[in-house]
Order: sequence, then structure tokens, then C-alpha cells
Amino acid sequence: MASHTARLARVFTPEYVRRINAQIVHPAHSQVVKPNELESALARPLNVSRYEPERPAEYLAATLSYGLIKGHPFLDGNKRTAFFLANEYLRALGHPGLLEGCQSRGDLERVADRHINAAAGQLDVNGLLGMTPS
Repeated sequence: MASHTARLARVFTPEYVRRINAQIVHPAHSQVVKPNELESALARPLNVSRYEPERPAEYLAATLSYGLIKGHPFLDGNKRTAFFLANEYLRALGHPGLLEGCQSRGDLERVADRHINAAAGQLDVNGLLGMTPS
């Protein structure tokens, strides 16, 4: 997993994430207000895969998402950007995306609520790990 995570660290760069955020908040302008928090969030999966190699891909995606949500590197669209990146991170590792297992609107709402609850301080990374419906 560590080699895949290192490869993804070269893909999920601050510039890539800025472009994703720009598309998400369009027509408003994307603005990075905490560049160090952005880099820190992007480094989380690599650190976890290095020091806790037994962690599953879903946990790595959750650490990325949580870092973006709590670090709040963008002026707008942090939760949406975190959700998109966690989804793409899982897919890049060959796993189903966050919504691929959703069977109903309720499943979709539960996935979205986890991101909202993490932003409100009600969930930690382990709480976000439940992002994918079972």
C-alpha cells in the first residue's frame, strides 16, 4: 500500500487540489487561505501508510478528507473538495468510490452527514472511516 500511496502523493498535489476546488466553487474564485494546512492534509495518507501500513485504503482516504475539513485551507468549498478527493483517492487505489454502494437517498445523506459532522467537530478520522455505506 505504501508504494501506491507514494505514487498518489505525486498525483494529489496542492496544484491539483487547487484546480479541483476552483471547479467546485465556480463561478466564485478559489482561494487558498492556509497553504500549510493544504500540504499537511495531502501528506496525511503518506504518513499513515508509512507508520501504520496495516491501515486500509478507506482509512487513508478518511485521513485526507479529515485533514482538508479540519485544516480549512480554502476560503470556500472545503467539505465538497474533501469529499471529492476522498472519492477519487479510493478509486485511484482500485476501490469503490464513496457513493458506489449507495442504494438510496438515505445512504447518500449519511455519507454527506459524516463530512458535515466532522466539520462540526462531532466526528474524528475514525468516524469518517464509516464514509462508505455497508
